[in-house]
Amino acid sequence: MSDTQLGMAATLSGTNNKKRTEMHERGLHPPQIDISTGFAYETERYERAISAANRLKPKFIIVTGDLIQDPEDLSQLHELQRITNTLNPNIKIYMAAGNCDVGNSPTSKLLNLYRERFGYDNYSFDQGMMHFVVINTSITFDPTHVPQEWEAQLDFLKTDLGRATKNGQRCIVFGHHPLFGETRDDPDSQMVIPIKRRRILLDLFKKHHVEAMFSGHWHKNKYSSDDGFRMIISGPVGVPLGPDPSGIRIIKVLESQLDDTYYGFESIPDFIAI
Repeated sequence: MSDTQLGMAATLSGTNNKKRTEMHERGLHPPQIDISTGFAYETERYERAISAANRLKPKFIIVTGDLIQDPEDLSQLHELQRITNTLNPNIKIYMAAGNCDVGNSPTSKLLNLYRERFGYDNYSFDQGMMHFVVINTSITFDPTHVPQEWEAQLDFLKTDLGRATKNGQRCIVFGHHPLFGETRDDPDSQMVIPIKRRRILLDLFKKHHVEAMFSGHWHKNKYSSDDGFRMIISGPVGVPLGPDPSGIRIIKVLESQLDDTYYGFESIPDFIAI
């Protein structure tokens, strides 16, 4: 799952909306949304996502960032927590930090607030012989105010991936911002990790045979690759900004590859065959 972003629709509602105009200029196309306040739009969709998870019973869920629109709006946070708490307790859920959660240029204040609410923002876990890594890509995107956090993230990745490689585990990374959309040499923009730090991560991922990275941020689907490494950008649970509807991605880990498919809420299957 990605971009639950409770409260986003309200910021885009109505005609002559400045934020909508800015998004169109960046090549994003939000749907027309009637005048609204609060987060009913996102509530309905996140409830459907959690309901689907309760029916399908995956091993775990990862939400790749932009959990809420405004980290200082407690009503958005409490609604996110309320819906999350309806998930079957036997299904683990992991969160990643997005730019709306910790800022486009993260500060210590927002990072500490996120960590108090959701726990670690750079961490990993195992499922069978698979090793899954979650990183805070907002730090990767712009560590200007917290340079020590970028160094700490790199140290974490080098140690963590090194251990997984030594153990012979297959590795997948999750984060909010994609490294690139087309190629590893994409120009810098608001949509991808800047090339200076992107190349550092790509080289590190190649060294440790990371198979793929899953992200959100674009609110639409995009698939690309670099020398066998796959970059998968997923559409949103919340407001779509392209042709793909709100929905979820289901990932199946097969013996030698990943099988991942994005489903709009109207097309989520009743069960998943493994």
